[in-house]
Amino acid sequence: MTHDLILKSFQATGVWPMDASRVLQRFNNNPQQQDDDPGIGEQGEGDTWPQLRKIFDAAVAGKAKFEAKRLSQGLHSLQVNNELLRLQNAELRAELSLIRKRPIKSTALTTREGDEWHGGAVFYSPRKLASERARKAAELDEAAELQLQKARDREIKAAEAAEKKRSQEAAKVARQQAKIAKDAEQLRQREEKAAERALKKQQQQAATAQKSRDTANMRKREASDKPAKKPTKRRRVVAPSSGVVAGPPEASPPPKFGLRNRQIKTPARYK
Repeated sequence: MTHDLILKSFQATGVWPMDASRVLQRFNNNPQQQDDDPGIGEQGEGDTWPQLRKIFDAAVAGKAKFEAKRLSQGLHSLQVNNELLRLQNAELRAELSLIRKRPIKSTALTTREGDEWHGGAVFYSPRKLASERARKAAELDEAAELQLQKARDREIKAAEAAEKKRSQEAAKVARQQAKIAKDAEQLRQREEKAAERALKKQQQQAATAQKSRDTANMRKREASDKPAKKPTKRRRVVAPSSGVVAGPPEASPPPKFGLRNRQIKTPARYK
């Protein structure tokens, strides 16, 4: 802390000791150095980089060395960051001062006669003040009642929404149960139809096998009951005499049978 800062602190706090040197000596560790260069502690606070570069060139002899270059780069980086922080701090202080200067919102009681005013001052008589206060209280009560009614409406709406949700859930459960019952009924019907088809197919196979056996037995009987061979036709022998000798009458042909053991009748015109 410098001599000027300590004096400023005394002015800010309002404390003025009778012997200020005793207090100043506690913070004056290097009096000879501060007397030689009283502004050395404040270098770089508001200086630009060219000014710091001049001080660096005057203080450092070998500027071409690697250490000197690194020191110069470090000082430049610190100066840039310091400048950015200083600008940011100034912007924040300006915003804070604007916030503090904002006017405080105040509510003035207005009359019902009109809103045209010639100034900002409002004068009320005791009777008018009482009536305006009563009107303001009535407005506040009405607003509170309105808020209460809105809260009741919200509760009623929430109850209706909950009831609707419960009814929807119940309807959903009922639909699921009905679907399960319908699926079970359809499965039972499909199983019954499959059993009926299997039984019908089994009966058809049994009937086909029985018919095949009957056909085979019928063919065996037809083969066993086959008619005798037709007698050979003999030519008539004509006697040399003039008289005609009649031979024996021709035998009628045996009846013909079809595939189903039915007798085939020859039409009369082909006989």
